[in-house]
Amino acid sequence: MKTTVLILTSGTKDRHILIRGLIKSLSQQTIKPDEVIIATETAGNELVKVANEYLGGMTVKVIETGYWNKCWTANKAVLSSSGDIIFLLEDDLYLTQNFIEEVLKAFEEYPEAGCVYTKCIWMFREGARSKGGLIGLLAKMISKLSIHESVLPKMIKKINDHLIEIPIFTMSVACRKKVLLKAGLYDTRVKEPILGEDYDLALRIRKTGYRIIQTTRAVSYHLTKQVSKGIIKYSKDPAKLMGTYETEVYFVVKNRDILGTVNVIDHVVYRVIETIAWGIRSKNLLTMFYGIAGSIKGFIKGITYA
Repeated sequence: MKTTVLILTSGTKDRHILIRGLIKSLSQQTIKPDEVIIATETAGNELVKVANEYLGGMTVKVIETGYWNKCWTANKAVLSSSGDIIFLLEDDLYLTQNFIEEVLKAFEEYPEAGCVYTKCIWMFREGARSKGGLIGLLAKMISKLSIHESVLPKMIKKINDHLIEIPIFTMSVACRKKVLLKAGLYDTRVKEPILGEDYDLALRIRKTGYRIIQTTRAVSYHLTKQVSKGIIKYSKDPAKLMGTYETEVYFVVKNRDILGTVNVIDHVVYRVIETIAWGIRSKNLLTMFYGIAGSIKGFIKGITYA
């Protein structure tokens, strides 16, 4: 099977050190990819230099779009890829040396799989749920309303000691190209800021009849502090939370046939409650308003999806 590694990035300066680390980890793989595609909004020439520094001899392609939309950019890269297996990677990952090898082994061991997710370890655990005491307990109780705590865990099935069937994935995953095409690729009805596009794609892949499995033997490390990043972003521009929640709630609600209507409504309530936490963290009360507005807009858009 021919493999393509697709790195999706905005290409902004703050991402370069992360991209360098990811590319370095690709150069150390026990099985090298046949093709590496860096899909970016900007800085294509600089990223080519970084890639060639570590990946000399490999086929490297850079797609510079000039705009930032994760879904449009990823789709363009997938369509231009030559691999049978497409690795979809965020730019803030670092891979263990046997990452590609173990994913390919999983496809061979479980040929019914349309996608193989990996064990993605978040290096910086943040947020109220990671805290102890009353705040941590309250956050864990409220999180039970989210689909991540209510319905999705019930869809997990153990296959053997290292393979698990799962309902969704994030961008530390490999999929058969034909499966991505059959599912219709990423939903391009959304604008940035985008959240949950990978969950939506995964659920649509399952609707096509293919299974998604996880191998615990392929490990990636996620290096971004998501909460800290959000605090900085929403304190400067609270309106961004509206876009984030609009897309995430839309993706959840449009898949209510799989997730269940009651679970979806509970998830919307969870997001509305969570806006309070973002308002406190960002020290900007407007964040709450925008978060609630985004949740409502996403719910309406998801209900009317056809």
